[in-house]
Amino acid sequence: MKVIQVTDVHLGRLREIRYGANLNERLDRCIDHINQRHSDAALCIFTGDLTDDGEADSYADLK
Repeated sequence: MKVIQVTDVHLGRLREIRYGANLNERLDRCIDHINQRHSDAALCIFTGDLTDDGEADSYADLK
């Protein structure tokens, strides 16, 4: 069984640059990659720190 794990994405507010990159765009590219190349995976789990600041707005953007 193939399981994909994505961890510690540390998302901030939309279009915000953190660590020299737009992490929201990087996550979108990561998900596209998983969908295109690992569509046979049984499960994809997001673990660790999902947002950088833990604010409600950051979690809303994660949706």
